[in-house]
Amino acid sequence: MWTTVLLVVAGFSALAASQAPCESPGQWDAHFSMFDPAQGHEFYVNGDYHYDKTGMRKARFERVNEGVNSTYRFVEVIDLYQEKKSYRIDVRTRECRVETIDYDFHAHDVPTGGRFRGLYYLGSSAEEEGSIELSAWDFNWVTRGYFWDGSFTTHGCIPYHSNAFNGSTFGARFESFWDVTPGLRDPNVFIPPPQCFQN
Repeated sequence: MWTTVLLVVAGFSALAASQAPCESPGQWDAHFSMFDPAQGHEFYVNGDYHYDKTGMRKARFERVNEGVNSTYRFVEVIDLYQEKKSYRIDVRTRECRVETIDYDFHAHDVPTGGRFRGLYYLGSSAEEEGSIELSAWDFNWVTRGYFWDGSFTTHGCIPYHSNAFNGSTFGARFESFWDVTPGLRDPNVFIPPPQCFQN
């Protein structure tokens, strides 16, 4: 029995050692959802997500649900990390609020030094083409003050989920992505509207 256990442990150790952190596509569009308990246990966001690692840009069309008894808010968010500016546009009023970004760009890749946690299937491996294989990773991001875990498809390194945990400040943040399409359908999503530059 111990021989079997040792072989299994050795096999897993070899698999873990052979897994190098992957790099997701540099640009993609997707649908996303985000849950942030720090903003209320009913707070939930979903919508469209646009990502450009090369230009350090992210854009989102958010449908914000702040609670059971609240109505949805619709917000466009454009984060331009090289400029350290975030533009938040209320879809209904078209009012634009400009904020300073005081944190680093988070690339949707496995961080250098990330720890491989294993492989798993989304769906069922018992059915042909009934599942997708994902690799799970985590990383203690000391310089940013939080613990991260995420998973990616083993083919193409497409991000599936990304979570961050910090007990002293924001608590936890959970993000999921689906219908990820490499490339950008419309690069203009990163251009703030004119009202964002009015004094």
